[in-house]
Amino acid sequence: MRRALAALLLALPALSATAQWQFGTPVEVAPARPGVFHHLDASGRQALAVSGDQVALVWEDNRSGQPGCWLGIKPRGGDRFRESGFGRGECFGPGIAALDGGRFALIWEDADGVAAALAGPEGVGPARRLAPEGGQGALAWHPGLGLVAAWSQPEGRRQRIHRVPLAVEGGGLRRLAAAEPADPAPPADDQLHPALAAHAAGVTLAWEDRRLGHTVIYASTSRDGSSWSPAARLSRNPTGRAQNDLGRGTGAMRPALAAFGARLAAVWLDKRDFLSGYDVYAALSDDGGMTFGPDLKAQDSFGDAIAQWHAAVAGNARGELAIAWDDERDGTADVWLTWRLPDGGYADNRAPAAGPGSQTDPVVALDAAGDLHLAWIERDAAGASRLRYAVGRRKVE
Repeated sequence: MRRALAALLLALPALSATAQWQFGTPVEVAPARPGVFHHLDASGRQALAVSGDQVALVWEDNRSGQPGCWLGIKPRGGDRFRESGFGRGECFGPGIAALDGGRFALIWEDADGVAAALAGPEGVGPARRLAPEGGQGALAWHPGLGLVAAWSQPEGRRQRIHRVPLAVEGGGLRRLAAAEPADPAPPADDQLHPALAAHAAGVTLAWEDRRLGHTVIYASTSRDGSSWSPAARLSRNPTGRAQNDLGRGTGAMRPALAAFGARLAAVWLDKRDFLSGYDVYAALSDDGGMTFGPDLKAQDSFGDAIAQWHAAVAGNARGELAIAWDDERDGTADVWLTWRLPDGGYADNRAPAAGPGSQTDPVVALDAAGDLHLAWIERDAAGASRLRYAVGRRKVE
């Protein structure tokens, strides 16, 4: 089944060098309220997903006086998200993955630890507890291998990435095995911010790792949903004294993953250009996440002198790949976008969300038709925040 899927994906057309997206009028997902702050902090930037004719976004805000988690869902052609709250007590960092038939899986951290649930237009189903402590949850659903969850949880003085396979049964979730560490070797330092992606060859897990005394990206892949490859370094940010003799090496942080066609992309924020702050870097895998090619900077030269933040990536079976982030190259924070070109580079950057105030924290999803879904946080001059959503229709010039 997986070989047939891979062959089909390889036969699909790649994104044209001149393709980009024309975005329509943004929709307000969650309005500004006095004293309410919105957060799109899903690990791997996995807060937005499309399944069938449904679009879903998860976020955190404090409208009740404490941090709470929310699901917003709407039909693709609709202009209003219907909200459902979830989580017990204080709730943080919700993430989402698309299943099939307009269904989704959610993961979050709340007063009882790490939890997951199914969701759809009718709301959020019963929670399945995954760990008594931890957070930064991520999910990926593979049509042949099922659902995989990962999170970071305390182990002694360290944070360690754990993962577990889950079965989707009716309106709920069931563990298929006990949770296990992503790397069987005891952690030498913290493991944080996991990201998951399903692809034709299986499922890949990446995370931020400090075992070398500075942050690098590690990854592991499963072909069958149960056995996993040894944890291996993905990012090539230099280890050793950083510029000006600071630290043990430059930083690579907040990985995000996306399958596109038969390939897999890893994206992260990288500080190897020490003086300009973090840049958006990407590396691609042609063998289902077992190895990755060279790191390439994704933003164009106009963004080189300033720091980039909140890098997100989306791909689809057509072979399209889009990367979004925010930076202040034009004086205030705007959301910027690039996409993969056939020659192996990335397109000149465009700003699909810009204007007065700040536009930050983008999350993205590419659907099967090639439409690019984008959500972000808008803050006005007074600091009030709201959530915005827009969809870009693919065009070829």
